[in-house]
Amino acid sequence: MSTDRTIKKRRGKVDKRANPSLDIQPMAFEPAFNYFITAKIGEGIRKRTKEDYSNTWRYFTDWINEENYDAKYVHEITPEMVRTYIHYLTVEAPRYKGHKYINNDQGKGLSSATINMRIRSLKVSFNFWYKEGFLHKSPMDNVKCQKVDEDKIESFTDEQITALLGACDQRTYVGFRDYVFQFLLLDSAMRINEALSIKPDDIDMKTRTITLEARFNKNRRARLIPLSPETLKLLLELIDENNSHFPGSNKVFLSCYGEEVSDTQMNKRLKYYGDMTGVGKEIRSTAHTWRHTAARQYILNGGDPYTLMRLLGHSSIHMTRRYVQMTADDVRIKHDQFSPIKKFRTKLR
Repeated sequence: MSTDRTIKKRRGKVDKRANPSLDIQPMAFEPAFNYFITAKIGEGIRKRTKEDYSNTWRYFTDWINEENYDAKYVHEITPEMVRTYIHYLTVEAPRYKGHKYINNDQGKGLSSATINMRIRSLKVSFNFWYKEGFLHKSPMDNVKCQKVDEDKIESFTDEQITALLGACDQRTYVGFRDYVFQFLLLDSAMRINEALSIKPDDIDMKTRTITLEARFNKNRRARLIPLSPETLKLLLELIDENNSHFPGSNKVFLSCYGEEVSDTQMNKRLKYYGDMTGVGKEIRSTAHTWRHTAARQYILNGGDPYTLMRLLGHSSIHMTRRYVQMTADDVRIKHDQFSPIKKFRTKLR
């Protein structure tokens, strides 16, 4: 005797849709960007980052208008427009357009580093608008940054270091200040804005360290910078000079009028010494070159890369590796010192 039985069927898969509705809120260029930058300021971005976002968006929208695209809302920007803009930046965009002191007759086509900075900035803004419901899809989704050859970042030779330090006239206040500044950069590998932010109270004489506040650091992390006894002595001597000439000053590095020194002013001073000594014809005489020089010298003197990473304030060893560019002579000398063959040469003979 047969009986009918109900057979339970397997349910078919249902596609999951995070947002089945395609409705969006149209936002014109200006209010969309104002909303974006207000949110980013609320997230605590730095002033420099805000300026980069603002400039990138202004350059892009100016180009949209110049090319007479029929687009007034952010959702009307297409991937084709973005790729055409990147092609324009690569091939046709005049260099230093709108610069106060440099004329536009500097050739066409921006550097890959500049273009990639704009691509990243546009990615951030369009992703924000997508998440806020102003777009169906970001036009930057499939846009990749340009491939960039990894440049060799040079550093000063021993002879160049001696020449640059010796060029400072220590009989004058400014000359002595510049000498101490370069000495500090070589000893600490600090960034220029970090070094210029130092206050006398940041220096601990007992532990021979400088405390860098998080707000002055690129990665927003406070860190301790160890100092050599020679550097500490020079810093204390400069502070005594400041107290003598400018009582009540709250920074270590001051102008000849007792005011704070900007990074632009100090880099001009470093360039001056590069021009005076002829070093500037061979390599850029900047605070950043001093930072790379300090990193290379640290490794050559036996320091390990992980301690150097902490000293430089990097979050990854990959970035630290870029700072330690060894010359062919460096490699040869270290090979002569540490080649494994030295261990077996006598035994084999």
